[in-house]
Amino acid sequence: MLKVNLKTHRKRLLADTSGQKLFVLLSIEVAKEVEERGKLFVSFVLDTSGSMNETVNDKSKIEIVVESLKKILESNILKDDDEISIITFDDEAKIVLPFTAATKSEKIFSSFEQIKTGTVGTNLGAGMKVSLDLLKDKAGIKKMVVLTDGNVFDPDQVEKVLDELVFSNISVISVGVGDEWNEDLLCRISDRTLGKPLHLSDVENDSESSSNINVSKLPYVFLNELGHATQEVVMNIEMEIELKDGFSLERITKIFPVQYEIMIENAPYLLGNLESRRRNVYLLEFNIPSMPVSKVEMGKIELYYQVPNADTREKIGPFEIGIEFTKDQLLAVQTDQEVMDWVQQRNIEKIVSEAISQAHKSPEEAEKILGLARSLTIKLKNEDLTALLDKAIEEIRVKKYIGSNVAKTLKIGTKTQLLDHSREDMPTDDDIRKATGR
Repeated sequence: MLKVNLKTHRKRLLADTSGQKLFVLLSIEVAKEVEERGKLFVSFVLDTSGSMNETVNDKSKIEIVVESLKKILESNILKDDDEISIITFDDEAKIVLPFTAATKSEKIFSSFEQIKTGTVGTNLGAGMKVSLDLLKDKAGIKKMVVLTDGNVFDPDQVEKVLDELVFSNISVISVGVGDEWNEDLLCRISDRTLGKPLHLSDVENDSESSSNINVSKLPYVFLNELGHATQEVVMNIEMEIELKDGFSLERITKIFPVQYEIMIENAPYLLGNLESRRRNVYLLEFNIPSMPVSKVEMGKIELYYQVPNADTREKIGPFEIGIEFTKDQLLAVQTDQEVMDWVQQRNIEKIVSEAISQAHKSPEEAEKILGLARSLTIKLKNEDLTALLDKAIEEIRVKKYIGSNVAKTLKIGTKTQLLDHSREDMPTDDDIRKATGR
């Protein structure tokens, strides 16, 4: 059912040397065609505070939201037994539509008339809690789509809901509109729930990219994201890692098709769902103890997962992680370029975050760090992110700061851009450590 590939960034490490790292690339894809997917449950959690009345391209933002929901129903993207629900929130949360089968279009369309802007207030946590209560006991693919254009009034409630979302295997697509919303919070929501963050601009753009889309294109954004959800044929992948004494797991990052950190406080580690036509790629970072000259099986990995309409969980593995320790420095420095490309891709997010934090106190240093990130995106052929970095570099040169809209787009872009491997002239790990001070 699953095709799994493991590859280490080095086959050999130096013997009798402490403080070394080992990066392991884990690729998972569907090995054979799956004829059916699970039932899809999508809950829309929509901001209806007063600011959603603002117009973009002659339509209010709330009108664009309703238009987007209509486009979903008019498309063929949902199966007859798929269900959707709609929750709105401003100073309070309200169920506009409980879960309803996609075939009941008349009932769903009539519910759109209740989606109206209300009072001042952005109680996102309250809206997410109502949505969670509707979703948590459903059996199938569970998605929550959150859309907001303002700062959240109840972040503590959001944090409480997050733990329950993770436990219930509900992933969140979080959409921030404009430049008033808290990108750190929305990114955290998507990271914790193995979802995806998106940024939509509420002003006219000179140019658009996959990370910089006008809110008027929301119908196509919704259709694209739900299209990916309908391709998920393997659900709730979990990983267990058994390591020999002295070896330890430092970090797991999903690096394709969306980048986020996997929580490693408790095992098994939740890796999310898998689409039928796209592989998931993860980067595992291990701390390696000082070892004598030897060949060591340092640990093993096992994966567990579910397929549609199956009562039991499947298992694949174990997959051994082996490493050789040598005194030969020339052998120890040899690296696998593919794995290192993914390591560099992972590092772009950290580099950009460092530049944004430096921008107000040291614009010159921030520009230098952005230049390093730009060189990486060029070598990785990430043209969209290169263009965004060019815009940020130009802005910091002229204004001596990075504006909120550009900063949000950059942060989201580093998590949602795809990788195209490069082989030459990549900045080294030392270059990155020097630029970021880490």
